[in-house]
Amino acid sequence: MGPSKQIFTLAISAAIILLSLSWNRNNKKDQQQNNSSSYDAFFSSRRAAADFSDFDAGITNEFDWAYNLSNPKKIPPADDVMVQRIPGDNFHILVMAVYANASFREKFVTINNGGEDVVLRDDGTGNDKVAGDGVYTAKIYTDVKEFRKQALSMLKETIKDNWEPLFVDREFNYSKACDTNPFSEIKFDNNEAVSISNLTAAPAGSTTLDKVRNNCIFLTDLSVVEDPTRTWNCCTQTGNVDGPWTFKTLMKNLATQDPSQPASDQTVSDFVKAWLNSWAVQKIINEDTVPARTLVNDKILNPWLAKSLAAGNPEGFLDMRFAPFKLTAIVNRFDLRERASGIPAGEGRMIFCLINADCTTAENFTTIFEYGINKKDVCDSLKSWATQWFKLKDLTLGSSQYLSALQAITDQFTLCGSNPNRTHQSSIDAVRTNEVALAATDPPRWEFREFGLNGNVHALVQKTVSQIPADRYNAQIDNADVERMVKFVNENSAGIDSDAYEVPNIYDGFAFLGGKSTILDTPVGLPTKPYHWDGVNNNKSVAFISTTKTRHIFSRNACSGCHAGEVQTFFTHVDPVFFGTAATLSGFLTGTAGRGGAVDADGNPSNDAFKVRDAANRGNGTERFHVFNDIKRRATDLKQVATTTCTTVFSLRNELMFHPVGAVH
Repeated sequence: MGPSKQIFTLAISAAIILLSLSWNRNNKKDQQQNNSSSYDAFFSSRRAAADFSDFDAGITNEFDWAYNLSNPKKIPPADDVMVQRIPGDNFHILVMAVYANASFREKFVTINNGGEDVVLRDDGTGNDKVAGDGVYTAKIYTDVKEFRKQALSMLKETIKDNWEPLFVDREFNYSKACDTNPFSEIKFDNNEAVSISNLTAAPAGSTTLDKVRNNCIFLTDLSVVEDPTRTWNCCTQTGNVDGPWTFKTLMKNLATQDPSQPASDQTVSDFVKAWLNSWAVQKIINEDTVPARTLVNDKILNPWLAKSLAAGNPEGFLDMRFAPFKLTAIVNRFDLRERASGIPAGEGRMIFCLINADCTTAENFTTIFEYGINKKDVCDSLKSWATQWFKLKDLTLGSSQYLSALQAITDQFTLCGSNPNRTHQSSIDAVRTNEVALAATDPPRWEFREFGLNGNVHALVQKTVSQIPADRYNAQIDNADVERMVKFVNENSAGIDSDAYEVPNIYDGFAFLGGKSTILDTPVGLPTKPYHWDGVNNNKSVAFISTTKTRHIFSRNACSGCHAGEVQTFFTHVDPVFFGTAATLSGFLTGTAGRGGAVDADGNPSNDAFKVRDAANRGNGTERFHVFNDIKRRATDLKQVATTTCTTVFSLRNELMFHPVGAVH
């Protein structure tokens, strides 16, 4: 942010503060009424718990949760959001963001709400009652009567849905299902502070939400992924090889450097061949040895070249009509917005699996094209993008209208030119692979690789895998490497718990991120056998991860943890399938146990909730189990944003409580 913009923003913030102080002086009588016994009763516990000894020192955790005009997104999600009427004022309301004691220690929180910065204070001045108690207060404009009407309508729907538990991070949190201080009409009318955190515009069990889940989030239906107008069948040579969702077209868009000069077929062939050839060469990436997977020649490259030659092409040319990849899913990752690594509006993804050379079955090889959405990180822009996806719910899945609308969405991130400020003007964030088909080891090991578009060589180049230390750090024995990994986890526990951390390339003077990630044990079954990330089980050792929650989130955010024992997933969240079969999904995604013997700890396959015992067999009570249904979580989030008007109390609530996803999956 430039100096002039900072000065302007500071001026606006100062004006807001002065207005708040002015309101406070001119409404002393109302402020006294506001300090009612019921108000004091609610905040007395927070006042008693407040520790002022280091408040002015501005102590922050490892990730510097600071009020920072140049980086205002470094604010953790609030534990609760409350509202309170101002006696005699029908056009303003107090909004309070509540943080657990000491989880956030700054004097201000600033949130952009529909183009306006709202400053919530915890310094005991203006509308804030007690400095340092973790309750951040702002007075905002709203039609109180309309707000009350909307809140009561939402309350009725929430009650009708039996106080459906909220998602906290990526899990169902039943302790948040019915707050100790839920919205109450009587309390609100008596000018008491009441929670609005559990009021949702979309009850989780509603018909609308089911349509969002089916039509707007994770699209695997054959009417979509095998649409003959937009996809291609390499085995029957039918469809449209130049369709917008084909492997050829996506690779062509990556190989194209200027949208006005599309890459030639020869350029696309060279681009794809260079990517495949890179698998056959051993590499050292961040001091991590990535062994060659030479089966890439036998299973992919040589059969493809042979078919291309037989069809009359020059020797060494890859004819994209024989590209052995089938589209299995189109995925909306709007929920990835505001991730710590910088994805302001989330991602869109296209997932393919490998088809064997004989065209008889699918191979255990998945390729994912992950595109960052080139939209502004402001309410109006995010709501507009969410609404485009949300409207798909009103169309018949697979109809011509639906497919046209979906293509209009995907074109915004798959085409060259969709982000002029990035390499090849492409929106691509990464191309990831998850495969065991090319493993020549005994036993064969599933391996994850990550590729980025490199503008210097105009190629997909393998790089470190995000958020995952090298395999040697997960030996789960007490040695120097494991102790180093555990040191990082323990030192950064607060950031990990808030999903706001980055695993660095170098840590403590040593290469840390892996050049690849491998699943080194069985993926599903009863703990602690399934593969997961951990130190050692001896709590007296420096190789012991101190906190159960931190260990789980760190492991779950590593691909080799999430695709294995941490969430009981049998290697793939989207299972490879042959043409004519829709891909099945993991229990983590759907709420119902997936393939390979995944264990649903509650034994109930129809309750829309996949319950997983802690992979390290740690924790007591709720920490012992983790309950997932990620598609439902994503659908709830999408509908909430799409149906909430910007600049309102509820849009502010949504932003304050939004929990960015720290994982890449």
